[in-house]
Amino acid sequence: MERFLDDVRRYIGFSDADAERLQQLVPLFAPHFVEVAEHFYSCILAHPHAHTAITGGDAQVERLKNSLVAWMDSGLRGPHDAAFYELRARIGRRHVAISLPQQYMVTAISVMRQDYHALLEQGLADSPADLHASMQAVDRLLDVELAIMLHTYRIDSDDHLRRGERLATIGMVAATIGHDLRNPLGVIESSAYLLRRSIQDERGQRHLEKIHNQVHRCNRIVTSLLELARARPPKFTLVDPSVLFSTSLTTLTIPPGVRVSIEVDDGIAFEADSSLLEQVVINLVLNSIGALSGRPGQIIARATRHDERFLALSVRDDGPGFDPEILPQVFEPLVTTRASGVGLGLALVKSVVDRHRGIATAENAPEGGAIVRILLPWLAAVDGAAQ
Repeated sequence: MERFLDDVRRYIGFSDADAERLQQLVPLFAPHFVEVAEHFYSCILAHPHAHTAITGGDAQVERLKNSLVAWMDSGLRGPHDAAFYELRARIGRRHVAISLPQQYMVTAISVMRQDYHALLEQGLADSPADLHASMQAVDRLLDVELAIMLHTYRIDSDDHLRRGERLATIGMVAATIGHDLRNPLGVIESSAYLLRRSIQDERGQRHLEKIHNQVHRCNRIVTSLLELARARPPKFTLVDPSVLFSTSLTTLTIPPGVRVSIEVDDGIAFEADSSLLEQVVINLVLNSIGALSGRPGQIIARATRHDERFLALSVRDDGPGFDPEILPQVFEPLVTTRASGVGLGLALVKSVVDRHRGIATAENAPEGGAIVRILLPWLAAVDGAAQ
């Protein structure tokens, strides 16, 4: 990171004198930061594909404008160090995560460049030498920022491609062995059932119950593998979230001490594939149960109105939360921190959500525990039919 930043600064010619001049420009630019942010996001919102990242409606736009003001202030004030790099790199990573074409980073920086130039021409019109030097400093700053974002975009895009190739390999393996595994698992389960009828002692029954539970777990893994491999398109029907949660939970064995509650806003119904979403809810609740590791705890399945575009389904627990180092990759296949985990549950969640044209996010709650939230379009069936 430091070497890349130094190389870019050297190549672009961004010097300490430029950094000092930018600091001197703060009094000129700062009163117009809000105005620049308004123009910046008006341009983004004018292009449907460009504002893919904005899923939270007006409230999110206002937060983003505030973040952009802080971003402009930090760029001018400096220092142009690791924190400066990380903030710009985060934008590139976010664009990859939402599959936003990288040209929108270039055009967005162009909008900001034009506004900066206009402010300089107004404020330094009487000093051509200062105007020229200030424009050079601003251009070099924006070029450094753009280079960082594009560099991170390329790295994350390459990683995304490699993960896609890995998922394709998993799909081929699943298609090859999934059905073959089902046959011996079926034999084991039916044999255990027959033994349960003939073995009466309590110890033997406990062992047979363990066999049944592990066969069920293996079947669940095979089902997840086959679903990832098939990635069948959704069949949209009207879904009641209360029924979705209740039906999903009836298939699960909730451990003693774990309480699962359902919270649903009144009057919510949306279009989705209920069978696929049942798998999503099951996997999320199982993930929370696994995170509790046998300890008592609470899991909350919630459905709320997110905005006019999206319904939000979430599952939250009060366990230890996600490992911060793993959090950015939790939806990737085979990524898990649990010794008994396989790393398919959240990958399947992401696959189903993507097929619904939704968005999946994972985070750690400030007060502890993990939250996985999925945003699903209210009119998914209409969008899907239009493809």
